[in-house]
Amino acid sequence: MHEQTSYLPPMLKIWFGIIIATIVYVAAIYAPFGTFTPAGKHTFAVFCVAAFLWISNTFPLAVTGIIVLVLLPLSKTISANDIYSYFGNSAIFFVLGAFILASPIMRSGLSKRIAISIIAKFGKGPKRLVGSIFFLSSSLAFFISEHAVAAILLPIVLEIVNAANVGKRSRFAFASYMAMAWGAMIGGCATLLGGARAPLALGILQDTFSYHTKMGNYSEISFVQWTFWVIPIVIGVLAVACCFSLMIVHKSKVDIAKARLTLMRHKQQIGKISKREVLTLLTVLITIMLWVGYGNQLGLDWIALFGVILAFSIKITDWKEVEKDVQWGVIIMYGSAIALSVALRNTGAAHQIVLLIINLGIQSPFIILILLIILAAILTELMSNAASVAVLLPIGLALSVEYGIDPRVVTLAIATSAGLTFMLPVSTPAMALTVTSDYVRLHEAMLWGIILKIAGVILIIAVAAIYWPLTGLSLTI
Repeated sequence: MHEQTSYLPPMLKIWFGIIIATIVYVAAIYAPFGTFTPAGKHTFAVFCVAAFLWISNTFPLAVTGIIVLVLLPLSKTISANDIYSYFGNSAIFFVLGAFILASPIMRSGLSKRIAISIIAKFGKGPKRLVGSIFFLSSSLAFFISEHAVAAILLPIVLEIVNAANVGKRSRFAFASYMAMAWGAMIGGCATLLGGARAPLALGILQDTFSYHTKMGNYSEISFVQWTFWVIPIVIGVLAVACCFSLMIVHKSKVDIAKARLTLMRHKQQIGKISKREVLTLLTVLITIMLWVGYGNQLGLDWIALFGVILAFSIKITDWKEVEKDVQWGVIIMYGSAIALSVALRNTGAAHQIVLLIINLGIQSPFIILILLIILAAILTELMSNAASVAVLLPIGLALSVEYGIDPRVVTLAIATSAGLTFMLPVSTPAMALTVTSDYVRLHEAMLWGIILKIAGVILIIAVAAIYWPLTGLSLTI
């Protein structure tokens, strides 16, 4: 994950963060509101510390996860054995399998071949070239992590811009980088494969209601259902972002012939498709078809691990490559986030936080959902999008029961809103990689990002009102 820029020396920043986190913990313990049980009070304090550390980025996400794993048993809110059991959550193994399968896609050169071929074929003018970058970035993010998409396309975009011989204030260069970033971030919301936050949200949903037999299908979202429910949002935001990209590059004076020569040279260098690329493509297609056809029966995690076994069996990857490519820290962060969400529920802390919100006098379930969507959109610009899901979703799910909102809708709304990170580089490496370029001005990226953010939030609210199964739940926890 991308680290925030700080004006403090690294060691001073860490100790300053530790001191503030300690103050936050003590303040939460002695806060004069709510009727928390002793265990609930300590869990609430751990929750506040985790939120502060994730927002401030004092430590990497995984290290903050470890702090949560230490504080929960130390506060006697949940036993260490119970905490570690949440690392067996199916969502964690789904993410692990997806990350491992992404390794041969990149290592074999398959993703680079697809990228260069599509851009070289369709990029015959400044607008068409920017449009092809946008289309490719968003399409790839349907199937592999948006982080990986950015890593794959960044050097290609850089060479295109360099070959075009444009200045640092070039609208063509700026549009090319933003098309790559926007496409990856929006496309990554479409499926459970495009980012870390969606599987995490699914895991929190399942663990929150797995004990409740009356929940039935309210605690499950299949691979196909996820895409079916969010695709109107994705298509809508993609259309807006694509228009913005073309508006930026409009009337840009650039010699596209040089850029095309560079692309054609790269296409010749990669040569004919290799056996490893063909086998990788077949493995990925088989895994996706199983997710679509048998995800509910077999489990998304089981199919992901089956795909991993298949990949190793036909030797399209090896463990040394996997060790370098998989983000192992995400596993720690996921386990700790799920453990924290369950502790909030079991100790009654989540219920007390919900009562504080209810006491504000809000009666409408839809207003509550809108507030959750807006809050997720704000939080995701301050911390990693997965961390914003970990912080907000446990409270959102508790609110869903109190207000009779389908918890699947709350899960979709928060996870999707958290994925639309168009303004700051903190939440996703895709944006971080983009704004570090000499061709991208952060303030300009933020101005366009604000408009995209507003459009995205409006679309999510509209889809929630018209398309999603908003209510119909009558339960108590």
